Amino acid sequence: PTPPLAPAFAAAAPAASSVAAPAARSNAVETVGVYSNVRISHSEDPHAYGYDVELYRQNGALFGLFYSSQGMVGDTPRGRLQDVRFDAASGKLSFRAKLTVGREYSKDSGDDGRPSRDLFEFDGLLSAKTLSGALLHRNGYRPQEVDEREMVTLKLDPQRTRDARELAPASRAAWDAEPGPNGPEW
Repeated sequence: PTPPLAPAFAAAAPAASSVAAPAARSNAVETVGVYSNVRISHSEDPHAYGYDVELYRQNGALFGLFYSSQGMVGDTPRGRLQDVRFDAASGKLSFRAKLTVGREYSKDSGDDGRPSRDLFEFDGLLSAKTLSGALLHRNGYRPQEVDEREMVTLKLDPQRTRDARELAPASRAAWDAEPGPNGPEW
């Protein structure tokens, strides 16, 4: 059977999972939460800036999506979390995500540019209400170089977490098989 929810997830777990039979719970996808620090401008042409992380768990393993908002609202670039490492006892969480947030123009790309290769790496702590830590942004064409490093705090968004529960995948395998709109082009 799946180990009980860590206290950090008690507030984020769907109520039904705490009363489900152990056998049913072991294969069920649990919505951990949607964490965000996205700011939206209040103008005629709204823009969004910041990050979202959508987290699920099945059989004790976390999976999900990373979003990077860097411009007009809508069609936010996203990528699946990779190399996820989570220690439930301490709340330590790390992951990587590949995205394509735009086009790169450089001497190597030619006049028409090429799809960007954005690699994000997170290392920090997950609690019931926040996801905070260091976020590195690398250019996938030059992954040895760090383009940007920032400390981020993403807060649990209760409404989006409820929405994510309603739309949660049936399983990790089904989620992996789904096409990824607005996903990376690399």
